Amino acid sequence: MDLARVQPKAVRLTISLPQALVRRIDAHAKARHLSRSAFLAQAASEAMGREG
Repeated sequence: MDLARVQPKAVRLTISLPQALVRRIDAHAKARHLSRSAFLAQAASEAMGREG
């Protein structure tokens, strides 16, 4: 992820996800040496990039 493109001010979110999905997210994040938050931010950015 290009950190220069990330907004400098983080916003805390509270979301609910199925436990199995969180385990999969955590495994993918760990394999890529990312935090859960960084992985989710990257995944969301990539998904939105595909839409536009």
